[in-house]
Amino acid sequence: MSRSPRNRADSAAAGAGPSLANIDPRKSLGQHFLHDQGVLRRIAALAAPEPGSGVVEVGPGTGALTEHLLGLGCPVHAVERDDRLLPLLADRFGPALRLHAADAVHLDWPSVLGDPALGPRPVVVGNLPYNVGAAIVMALLESPHPPARLVVMLQREVADRIAAPSPSHPAWGLLSVHAGWRAEVRSCFRVGPGAFRPPPKVESAVIALWPRATPLAEVPSQVSFDRLVNAGFGQRRKQLAGAFGHSLGLPREGVLAALTAHGLRADARAEQLDLAAWAALTRTLHPALMAPSHSQEAPA
Repeated sequence: MSRSPRNRADSAAAGAGPSLANIDPRKSLGQHFLHDQGVLRRIAALAAPEPGSGVVEVGPGTGALTEHLLGLGCPVHAVERDDRLLPLLADRFGPALRLHAADAVHLDWPSVLGDPALGPRPVVVGNLPYNVGAAIVMALLESPHPPARLVVMLQREVADRIAAPSPSHPAWGLLSVHAGWRAEVRSCFRVGPGAFRPPPKVESAVIALWPRATPLAEVPSQVSFDRLVNAGFGQRRKQLAGAFGHSLGLPREGVLAALTAHGLRADARAEQLDLAAWAALTRTLHPALMAPSHSQEAPA
């Protein structure tokens, strides 16, 4: 008779070797294992996919959230880079869980999300490591085939920057523009340090993101949009006319004319522009970016 996931965990804990219950988090991987059952239930509920689709968990850790996800009755895959955890997770959950031994930052996401077993609209969920959480979110949003939804836990400061809705929000910045351009973002709830082992020194927050099926506004080139945004925020103490000149070699007069044409101040800085303004500047400055003297430059 096959053992249930819980029986597998109990058997591992009773043995002499390491188990999911006693394994030490690795600081180098930014691991803080989530154990609060109330928080786990709320995250799993937010991650519930549409009928016929599945879930991909990033960083299952000790499998606490994994158990709740499997309880949704949908296919569940998990991406884990810690080689200590992989055999323990496999033993606990058996064939119910499809494991991917990989780094989520560099994973071939289109291949994973394109697995027919996950259906047409898979959801990605995870308690993401603080040190690479934003990179994982952006890797998914920039994928040519992103998931239908992301539900992720991040350091609260990073979550606030991703979810900031406009320049009037104090956390508005580079991450806000890149994430908001690619997805609808919603803040869900905050999580205190006591929900984790070991407790982190800062608060965490859960956010949900719905990648946009169509662009928020028309731009001639996503590359041009990203280059302008990166250049603007890369020189935050500079006005945009100076930042674009320094990083992209765009003539000051041309940048000033573009700002004026769209009703923006000549001394505008990156954090003062909303998504519509960034799109408008991209449409106007794209020809200059594509000129031979600028088109071969790497994004700032």
